[in-house]
Amino acid sequence: MFGSNYNDYRMKLGYNPKSSTEADWVFHKTAIWTKEFAWLPHRCMLTKKIIWLQFAYQGIARYYGQSVHVVYEYHWHRYDEHIIWELQK
Repeated sequence: MFGSNYNDYRMKLGYNPKSSTEADWVFHKTAIWTKEFAWLPHRCMLTKKIIWLQFAYQGIARYYGQSVHVVYEYHWHRYDEHIIWELQK
């Protein structure tokens, strides 16, 4: 979301580096999760395993800019890992 040198820039200014959960708070705040069938291969954001030809949870976040453009961000979670992740929040 922020680019590869985001934490380097923050540390140069004297701030602590952010973890991936801190950096993705906007996505997790606005995402809508639905159970979908993965026809194409996707990577699980929690375990980094491939999700393919099975049911999984897809998170979709919409970001609106100043113009008419809308940007969508998609995250996929394996079915069992998503339930564990939801219970740990």
